[in-house]
Amino acid sequence: MTIRMKAAAAALASALLGAPMAYAQDPVIIGMVLPMTGGTAGYGKDGKMSADLAAEQINAAGGILGGRQIQLVYEDEKGTPQDGVAAVQKLMTRGGAKAIIAGMNSSITLAESAITKNRILHVNPAAQADAITEQGSPWLFQINNTTTGNANTFHSYLLHTMKPKTVAFMGENTEFNKALLENFKHAVEESDAELVEIANYDGTTTDFTSIITRLKAASPEMIYVVDAYPARTAQIWKQIRQQGGFPMEAHSAGTVQQSAILPAEGAMEGVVTGDIFIAEGATGAMADYINAHREKYNVEPNKVGLVVYEAVKVVAEAMDKAGTDSDYDLIAKTIRDNVWQTPRGELAFDEKGRSKAPFFYIHTVKGDNVALRETFDVK
Repeated sequence: MTIRMKAAAAALASALLGAPMAYAQDPVIIGMVLPMTGGTAGYGKDGKMSADLAAEQINAAGGILGGRQIQLVYEDEKGTPQDGVAAVQKLMTRGGAKAIIAGMNSSITLAESAITKNRILHVNPAAQADAITEQGSPWLFQINNTTTGNANTFHSYLLHTMKPKTVAFMGENTEFNKALLENFKHAVEESDAELVEIANYDGTTTDFTSIITRLKAASPEMIYVVDAYPARTAQIWKQIRQQGGFPMEAHSAGTVQQSAILPAEGAMEGVVTGDIFIAEGATGAMADYINAHREKYNVEPNKVGLVVYEAVKVVAEAMDKAGTDSDYDLIAKTIRDNVWQTPRGELAFDEKGRSKAPFFYIHTVKGDNVALRETFDVK
């Protein structure tokens, strides 16, 4: 039975029994915590477009739970842990949220998940740090690959396909960076490459000239930059280009969107990266999603939009299948026990609440976007 048919059946049953239809009329509120301002505001803009598209599609198909519409309520995490926590608390205590979708930056998501743990269903769409889902929170789920999941494929490609003899590494001193650096060190040990220099910096750094100068002095064949903040990413690559660049250049997987490429003004041209999404060559459900997004907004979606879209769909469909918006044990079990159809294909969640993307794509920055370099089936 379709959602629309179930809604009609519920309405008929209610009329026959003389019961009020308040339940079907009350919306199911889903709290959306995104960076609408601050250094990652580009992510917030991309995520909101796809979230609104998902809600529109769900509601047009009859809603959930016998015809109830879903309502997305947004709060701005402003790119800081304290603002992320405040946004989550507001949605939980005053916003009437039945679920929270929050997670762009790993450090912020870790802070947010400490508030939601054992209190409300929390789906993290984009933040990658393994530590987020290592906590053992039964109602916490992750749509994007973990840092390790992306890094295993990406680092293997950098070291065994591109085959640099020497590599220099630089990144912000965050949980995301620490996990990637440890993974990369292990990958280097199993390759013919040598890690000749490592440079970490604080989030307040804006001038990277001295760091880049030090890295260039080591004469590495490859520079590998790890940073998830679009505005800072653009600044780093502008300063790298000002000093002549490096023979091979790479940037952390899952973090390169147009919100970094465009302000870099050509400085990221040729940089190798990777992600779980690329619009180029899309077919089937992915093409349907891309076309719907393009029709609504006159722009193609990116990975951030995709994972937020999938998060809204999984939350709504799991509630509908479980028959409840507030029995989180049952909703969580429903998420784990089922396979969910998304634009990428089938998504399944493990006991830690992690999903795994069926494909991983190696990209090269080309013009104002990324171009497909190679595809890996990681199912």
